[in-house]
Amino acid sequence: MYCTRPSRHRAILLLPFILQVLALSLAPGATPPEGFKLQLGAWLAAPDTPAVFNSKLGRKTAFFQAAVSIPFNVAASGEVELDPPADGKFYTYTWNVTHWDDSSQAGAFITVCADQKSPNGGPQGMDLVSDDAITRLAMRLNSIVGRKVYLRWLPEMNGDWMLFGKKPEQYVRLWIRMFRIMRAVAPDVVLVWSPNFDLASGDDGYWPGSQYVDWVGISCYYKGYGVNDLVPKEFVANNIATVYSEYAATNNLPFAISEGSGGWQHGPGSSPITGERFANVRSLVDQTTFQKSFWEGVLNPSIFAMFPLLRAVCIFEMQKLEDFDTDFRVSADAHVLSAFLEIVNAMDDAGYLVWADTVSAPSPPTPNTTALMITESAYTEAQTAGTMTVKSAAASQSRVISGIANRTPSVGSSAPRQFTRCMLVLILFFLYFL
Repeated sequence: MYCTRPSRHRAILLLPFILQVLALSLAPGATPPEGFKLQLGAWLAAPDTPAVFNSKLGRKTAFFQAAVSIPFNVAASGEVELDPPADGKFYTYTWNVTHWDDSSQAGAFITVCADQKSPNGGPQGMDLVSDDAITRLAMRLNSIVGRKVYLRWLPEMNGDWMLFGKKPEQYVRLWIRMFRIMRAVAPDVVLVWSPNFDLASGDDGYWPGSQYVDWVGISCYYKGYGVNDLVPKEFVANNIATVYSEYAATNNLPFAISEGSGGWQHGPGSSPITGERFANVRSLVDQTTFQKSFWEGVLNPSIFAMFPLLRAVCIFEMQKLEDFDTDFRVSADAHVLSAFLEIVNAMDDAGYLVWADTVSAPSPPTPNTTALMITESAYTEAQTAGTMTVKSAAASQSRVISGIANRTPSVGSSAPRQFTRCMLVLILFFLYFL
C-alpha cells in the first residue's frame, strides 16, 4: 500500500466535512468579535400577539415575522387579487402591520411565497408573479413606517415542498425582476435570500448574485421523527455552516437564521426518513430539556464567534401538524419558557442581544411616484387572453422602471481570533493539495 495526494477536486468535495469539523473544534470559551449584536425575533400565530410575546419575554422583541402570498390571492373564479381586502383583519399580514400591538420599532420580517394556484389547471406558483404583483407588494412594504422592513423572498426554494421549489433558473430570473422593482419602489427594504439548511455545497443554481442580495438566511430545525431526545450541541453549527460559508462569508453579507426551533413531537405519526410508523412518540427527555438543548446550540458565544456575521435569529413560535403534531414554541409552557429565559438572560447580560426601542411612529415616507411605473409582463398577456382578471387597490399602469440602484449594505469584516484560526486551517488544508 502506498499513499498519494488527493486531487484538488476531492479536496473541494471534502469541504462540507471540513467545515463540520471546524464547527465542532471551536474551543470552549470563544468570544464573538467586539461589538457583536444579535437581533432575536419571533414568528407568531394566533392567539399570540407581539405584545403578549413581549410580556412573556420581558423585553421588546427585535423583530416579528409574518407571511403573505404573491399575488395575494387567486379566487375560485380565477380573479387575481393583487392586494388584500381593505379591512385588513389579520394582524399578522403585511398590509396590516399597524395592528401589531408591541408599541415599539420592532422590525417587520416579511416572508413572501409564490404559492397561489389558478383554477382549472391554470397558471400557478411563480408563473402568477407579475410585475404588477411585485409592485403592489413593494408599495405595501414601503408604506410600513417606524420599522425596518426585511423581505424574505420565496424561501426554502431548494425544497420540493414549495410550489416554487426545485426550479432554480426560473427562481433566479424572478429574483432579479423582484430586485429591480423593489429597488425602485421600496429601496430601503432589506432583501433576504434564504434556502433550507440542506442546500448542497456547491449547488449555486439558486443564487442570484451578491449584487442582488442584502442578507443571507437559512431555515434550521431539529426533529426527532418519533423520538424526542437531546439535540446534539453541534447540530445547528453543522447545519448552517455550508450556507454561511459559501454565501454569507464569501460575500461579506449579514446572516440570519430566518426561522428555526426544536420540534417537540406528540402522538402518532410516521418518519419521512425511514417510513417507520409510531403509535406514540418516544420521549427520552422532557420538553424543557429538549428545547433547552436546541437553544443552547444557537444562543451561545461560541456560535457567535464561529459565525461572526450572524445578525438575527427568528424563533418559530408555533405548533403545527406535520408528520407528527409538533410544538416549536418556547413560550407556551412555563417550564420551557423559564429554561429559555435563562439562556436569553445570560446572552443579554453579556451584551450580545439587541432589542427594539419604544418610539412614536414617524411620518409616512414620501411616495416615489416615478418608481411606481411598471412594465408589461407575462401576467398582462394572460389577462389579455381572458384566462384571468386582475383586481388591484389602484389602477395598473404600464411604464418603464428606471434609475435602479444596485445597493448592498457594507458589513464589517473583522473576525475573532478563533474564527481566524479556523480559516488558517482551511487555507493550509488546500495548500497541501495544490
